Amino acid sequence: MSKSFNEMQELNSNNILIVDSLNLCFRWKHSRAKVFAEDFIDVVRRLARSYKCGKIILTCDQGSSAYRKEIYPEYKAHRPKEKPHWLQPIREYLVANFNAEVINGQEADDALGINQTGDSIICSIDKDLLQIPGRHYNFVKDEFTEVDDFQGIHHFYMQCLMGDRSDNIKGIPKVGPKNAEKILAGKLTEKELFDAVRDAYGNDEEFIMNARVLWIRRKEDEDWKDRFDALVQEQAGGTGLETTEG
Repeated sequence: MSKSFNEMQELNSNNILIVDSLNLCFRWKHSRAKVFAEDFIDVVRRLARSYKCGKIILTCDQGSSAYRKEIYPEYKAHRPKEKPHWLQPIREYLVANFNAEVINGQEADDALGINQTGDSIICSIDKDLLQIPGRHYNFVKDEFTEVDDFQGIHHFYMQCLMGDRSDNIKGIPKVGPKNAEKILAGKLTEKELFDAVRDAYGNDEEFIMNARVLWIRRKEDEDWKDRFDALVQEQAGGTGLETTEG
């Protein structure tokens, strides 16, 4: 369910604002850190004030995820190697002035997923993050979205089917949003979603590789392969997953 920022209700000082910092930075693309700083401070303060947040977590990463590259060497391989000249000064500014958390070895997306709780709000325009249950705010659309466990896992399996061109993840050939929706239509549990996607792939190696790269961590060092094994065990009559949460 989405609504505007001003329509948010039941706010409290326990709220935590988790900001995808570099995602927010790319909205300006300023060449001078001073200009960026003024805009960034204004936006973060406005968001924190509107949400009545008692804590702000800013995340920024060093680039592509090391462990995702190990799984899939072509991950983000098509992106320009040279970063914008203003990116490093901005990263340093965030660390020095906002105590931003610089992520090494994994991406900021994972830090966002790991820090998401019932009291937090993820601030980003990245649709990939909608696989993470909880509250989300799109600062461009001024849109607030609450994602429940099933909506989050459904979004993830949609990604597995379609892939992600921006990250150079191919998915299943000729499967776009409409075909993906058809494949998952009527599926009411994660196990049903999993079985439908696994059948559509017809190749566990490809499925596991893509899913491991697409999955956003909810715990440190989490690997989606463990989830795959649990779901297969459930199919074989074992205990499998106890909940749909990561």
